[in-house]
Amino acid sequence: MTANSRSFVTAIAAALALVTAGCAGDLNPVRDVFVATGAGATPTPAPDFVEQSRAAAPTGYVPVARLPERETPAKTPEEIAALEAELVATRDDAEARAARLRRLAIGPAPEPVTVPPPVPIEGEVAPPPLPR
Repeated sequence: MTANSRSFVTAIAAALALVTAGCAGDLNPVRDVFVATGAGATPTPAPDFVEQSRAAAPTGYVPVARLPERETPAKTPEEIAALEAELVATRDDAEARAARLRRLAIGPAPEPVTVPPPVPIEGEVAPPPLPR
């Protein structure tokens, strides 16, 4: 890289830093430059009730909802075996119903379609007409 292109890249990086710093809340160099030159409005202090309420507010992470801690007891081997047996019975019942419905939906085998053999053509056959 030449010195010219290095200084150009540095200038672009500085400009991008200033532009993206404009999104910051209290640290806003773009706003500070405008206020210092008289082109921007000076920030007004917050009203007293806002300052008082902010001082009492927690500064850390505030969870949206706090659920009570509860412990779910582990299932005994007998309970697990009963649940597995219930699931197997439900599966077997569903498979039996599905097989019964499949038999009803399919129905008896259809009769095969019989097509009579073509009739032989006797005599001279004219060629098909030509397309236009």
